[in-house]
This record gives sequence, C-alpha cells and structure tokens, in this order.
Amino acid sequence: MDKRTVTTALAKYAINPIVRRLAGYVPWWALLETIGRKTGKPRRTPVGNGLEGDTFWIVAEHGWAAKYVRNIQADPRVRVRVNGWWRAGLAHPLAEDNATARQRRLRPFNAAVVRLMGTELLTVRIDLDKIVEERINGPSTTREILENGVAAGVIAGAVSGAPSTLDALVRHLDPLEATAAAGSLLLPGEHRRQRLLLAGVFVHGILSLGWGIALAAALPPKRTALWGALAGSLIAAFDLGLVGRGNPRIRSLPIAPQLADHLAFGVIAGLGLARRRARPARGNGVSAGHSLTGPGDIRLR
Repeated sequence: MDKRTVTTALAKYAINPIVRRLAGYVPWWALLETIGRKTGKPRRTPVGNGLEGDTFWIVAEHGWAAKYVRNIQADPRVRVRVNGWWRAGLAHPLAEDNATARQRRLRPFNAAVVRLMGTELLTVRIDLDKIVEERINGPSTTREILENGVAAGVIAGAVSGAPSTLDALVRHLDPLEATAAAGSLLLPGEHRRQRLLLAGVFVHGILSLGWGIALAAALPPKRTALWGALAGSLIAAFDLGLVGRGNPRIRSLPIAPQLADHLAFGVIAGLGLARRRARPARGNGVSAGHSLTGPGDIRLR
C-alpha cells in the first residue's frame, strides 16, 4: 500500500468529515467547491486558508491526481467559503510554481502537514471575484464563534451534570465524586478533598468552555441538538476512554451516568447554539442590492 493510498483514506474517512464542519468558519481552514467533472454536481473539499486579498492559494497534496484539481481542469469556475462568506473565482493550476516554498510561506504548520501527507505538490491560484456572493447561515467570525461557544459551554456545563448527580443521590453515593475525580486530573497526587473539589470545578469549567467553543465552530446550522448529541458521545469517548483511562478515580465512576452527562452537554449546547444563531446578526450592515433571506443569510439580488 503506497503513501498516496494511505493518506487519501486517512483524509477521506478521518480528517475531512471533521474539518469540513469547521472549514470556512474558523480562520485557518476554508472550503473549496468545484463542479464534479463526471457528475456535474458541487464537490466540496476542506483546504488551508490561503487568502491573500482577492487571491486564494491552495497547495494540492496529491498534485494533478487530486480530484478537485481534475475538476478544476474540466471547469475552472469555483467557489471558496472563507471567513464565513462564499466567494466565486477562477482557478489556475500552476505547474511551474514552487509549491513547497509557497506552502511554507502561507502557513508553516500547514506546510508540515502537507509535506507529511503530500506525494506530489501542486500550486493552485484562484482569482476571486470582487463581489462577495453569499454569507452562509451560521457564525461567520471568530468573535461570534467564541461568544456563542462560551455561552453554550457555560450553560451546558452548569446543568449537564444533573444525570450523574441524580443517579448518585438515588443510589446513596457521593454526588461530588465526579467533581473530585476531575480535580485529580489537575492534582493527580492530591488526596485532600477540598482541594480536589476546587480543582475539579476549575477543570470542569475549562473543559466546558473549550468543548462549547469547539461545538460552536463545528456544529452545522440545522439539527444542532441531534449533532450535539453525537458530539457529546464523541466527547465522552475522548474524556472517559482516552483521558480518563489512566486515572483510577475516573475509571471507578459509573459509566452510564457519565455518558448521560456528556450526551446532555452536547444536546444542551446544541440547543443553546441554535437559539443564539437564530438571533438577528448585530451590525449586519445590509445595504441596497442585498436581500435578507434569513438570519445571517445574505444574497445578492
């Protein structure tokens, strides 16, 4: 099995499904839309954010063999979702350009990833149209993502522990044991309960804010509660199965109530995000020539 087969499978099944949710909302990723050369339907691929003014640069990891490059050869008209906006443009593969140097100049971290996964690098230059075509329905700036994520994380973090707390009370167990267990992540050698509880509150707060911001960036505009539940199960797998596996105190917690807490966190955060996203955007600046078709959805007439 060659490097291209391995990296293509890794990108298709592990990386791209997650990155595609984030691309175009967060500053370091964008979403490229080409027209399938066989199907004639839009095909979307996450790429690094190579925006420079009205030019967008891409370094294709697999060169001319990349599917979106072959789509561009058939139809150079593309769209790029970057910083919350769709912009149309004309793509030009540049065989003579030094793709390695180009990627290193654009984004050093991305350059390391591309060198690791890439097999035959190729530069693609997209000359973007001057007019912004569409603002997507959802958070379009880093500030909105942070604000929505912090709000969702605070609310979800405050109430999502209800299932495990109720279970502990019904079974006559210590309802604060989960908090103390979280504190042991920060203070692994500590046995004094008060310090563990204080550390647990801190750890729980930081994790809630971090996961809230991640969900604000990743969850799609529709069915956010359903996607939040799925995200909650993934967070549970990470927190309990990966981080907590090496912690005896976390391993000793009843698994079902902890899983219920994580699912509740995802659902509550999803509902909170949906509510905040439905609010009219502050300072949209809708001008003549635009029609407001929905919250955060602006299209040119």
